[in-house]
Amino acid sequence: MTIISSIAQIERKFAWSFLGFILAAVFGGIALYTELFRDITPIIKYQIISNTKILDVKEDVGGLSIIYNNEDIRKAHKTLSVLAIKISNEGRSAILKNYYDSASPLGFIINSGEIIKGEVINASTPYLQENAKVRILDQKVVEFLEVIIEPNESFITKFLILNRENTTLSVTPKGKVAGVKTITIVDQLTGEKEDSFVFKVLSGSIWVQIIRVPIYLFGFILAMILVFAPIVLISHKLDERRKKQIIRQKNIIRRFKSHTNSKYDELNQTIYDFYNKYGLQALLRLKKAVTDDEELKSALNHRKKAAGEDVTSRHETEDDFIFTSLIDLGLISKEGEDYRKNEQKIQAMNEFIKFALIKET
Repeated sequence: MTIISSIAQIERKFAWSFLGFILAAVFGGIALYTELFRDITPIIKYQIISNTKILDVKEDVGGLSIIYNNEDIRKAHKTLSVLAIKISNEGRSAILKNYYDSASPLGFIINSGEIIKGEVINASTPYLQENAKVRILDQKVVEFLEVIIEPNESFITKFLILNRENTTLSVTPKGKVAGVKTITIVDQLTGEKEDSFVFKVLSGSIWVQIIRVPIYLFGFILAMILVFAPIVLISHKLDERRKKQIIRQKNIIRRFKSHTNSKYDELNQTIYDFYNKYGLQALLRLKKAVTDDEELKSALNHRKKAAGEDVTSRHETEDDFIFTSLIDLGLISKEGEDYRKNEQKIQAMNEFIKFALIKET
């Protein structure tokens, strides 16, 4: 039996659509991969949202001078810049205080100039607004206070920097946080954006795409085999087991017929059919129900109570199944408002159960 034919058998056997199962398997596999294998570590990202010169006088203006620390900034060919950086956690887990390395605090280094002033100007949560702080170690190094940053939380810092007029200001992240391999820095002012998922999937030359097709196809086929192979194997084993059970039951019926009176054959035909369909344990359950007066009374009371309910709005219980089977097999029959046992049919069933118990054990 091939896998395809086995799958077709499964589809005929069960009440779900093969296409629906395929889609469920594909999207379930994606969800499983997303939950189990995706990166759940913190991701620290620096975003430069402002890098603006606030002092940029191109023409000489007589009598105009800007003094800082007893130095005329214009004559020294220096300028003042405002640098705003957003620090965010874009990962799937929080950054806790014990994640920070005290020997290498989180922060950044500027390539030139002198940091005059720095502060936190905004934050995504009141906690960060109150607790996020900056420390200016020297002219070029900034460190952040160790704070808890949950996923998708952030704070914005602003710095006033004095540097040379013709120097391009740049920032280099520093520090170590447990679980963070690298600190990403993005300059929003340059308009650079991260490539989309679709672009990443479709990027590459025509030869790259040609090579991808068989790889993806093989991967899909392998995934389907891994999904369906256990189902096919289990279904095949269950089928084999059921076939053997049916053969064994038919042999027991055939041998019982050859060792008993002919009258039992007629009486037991419905018993044989029930036995083939539900097995010996179900017959034993019927025997207990019909011979135990208290249990039979309980099943009758349940039947009477259920008769007044909307059949379409309730599920069949075990008592319903037992009572219906007793009626269908002729073990009990209705007489007026009550039910009467068919002792002859019960005796015939008991004889068969006794024989089957010996042969099945």
